[in-house]
Amino acid sequence: MTVTLEPLTMEAAAAFWKDKVLLGPGDFARLEDEAKLRAFAVSGIAKGDELTSVYNSLQSAIKDGISYGEFKKQCAGIFERRGWTGKREWRVQNIFRTNIQTAYNSARWKKQTELAETFPLLQYNAVNDRRTRPTHKAMDGKVFPIGHPFWDIWYPPNGFRCRCSTLSLTEAQAKRRGLTVETEDLTNRTVPIPNPVTGEALHVQQLLPDPGFGYNPGKLAWGGIGEWRDRGKFSPLGNLPGPADFRRPALRNVRPADLKGIDKSSLLPKGKGDAFYKEAFTSLYGDEQVVKDAAGEPVILSLRSFLVDKEPGAVEKWKFSKPGHGESIPLLRDMVERPYEIWLTPQQDSVTGRIRLTKRYVALWKTDKERVAGLMVLEVTEGVFQGVTSFIPMTGAGEIDLGYAERQRLGLLLYPKR
Repeated sequence: MTVTLEPLTMEAAAAFWKDKVLLGPGDFARLEDEAKLRAFAVSGIAKGDELTSVYNSLQSAIKDGISYGEFKKQCAGIFERRGWTGKREWRVQNIFRTNIQTAYNSARWKKQTELAETFPLLQYNAVNDRRTRPTHKAMDGKVFPIGHPFWDIWYPPNGFRCRCSTLSLTEAQAKRRGLTVETEDLTNRTVPIPNPVTGEALHVQQLLPDPGFGYNPGKLAWGGIGEWRDRGKFSPLGNLPGPADFRRPALRNVRPADLKGIDKSSLLPKGKGDAFYKEAFTSLYGDEQVVKDAAGEPVILSLRSFLVDKEPGAVEKWKFSKPGHGESIPLLRDMVERPYEIWLTPQQDSVTGRIRLTKRYVALWKTDKERVAGLMVLEVTEGVFQGVTSFIPMTGAGEIDLGYAERQRLGLLLYPKR
């Protein structure tokens, strides 16, 4: 079988970039490295129009191939206001080169895994000039099988402005070139750091990627072979912080004075047909309506969130008959505009390893006799949060299930501000 490797287009890289989420630098810094892969922030630029401008210019660079000079020109006013000119222009170069390299290498990993049966080996290429970091240079020329754990740590980029790359090889190519296929990972060993003038060793350094880059961006984004939008079985990443980490009380212990009262008669009756609930939704919100949440961010209230299968062309099936779903429709706007909390929750597919970000709006009200929780979940699709589901957690017997809402309070607490 003959396989021809064609130059990698930027379509896959652009698709990866479009799935990023805009966060302010403070929120971004609190994410784990794996979740940061799916987010975008620029240190020194708060979330808003300026961050969006930088994001859009980078997207244009990836999709349309604009140069660094054009990127700098498009965002010149933003960078000048922050003094990122002259000697401080390195910050702009960091933003441009690191983000484009991450997007490109993520797409490259996807292509390499698709061809792994023919090209089962990868060789590390560290450029090897005076700007190459010693730890990166120590990996230059190393060949590992594509499935080796080495690539979980060392797949480029491995630092800000890292120019390292990988080369796909067949076993025959490696043999003809006299290359040794490594079996033992060198990570955490030491490498001498030479004096740039004399070449003498000054000290030693651990063989590790630069801080914050010790993961495979393509593997976490794509999960190997398959598209990002493929549906999977996602669950929250392990060891995520919860209410106690932010000194937040359990829902059952929230002071009644801090809760808004509601009349349960404001809920829709249960047991009605799909047509009844669809009519109730569209009469309040249309097919979709954009509202601002408590944190000032736009949220789409969409009829789509009540579909069982949201993929285009799927058979139309609805969740309205599930406990607490159809009944919750009149309270959806209140869940967004006056939630008790908003959580950003990174999730991972246990089979493919892919990462996605979800936003969880936890609402809490009181009646004369009990507390009522509301839950709205949104996930990232093409760079924006879209509805996945909205409901009042209830048991099959129709009783309020406060414990279910409690278990959804995981990740980064976006609201209320601490």
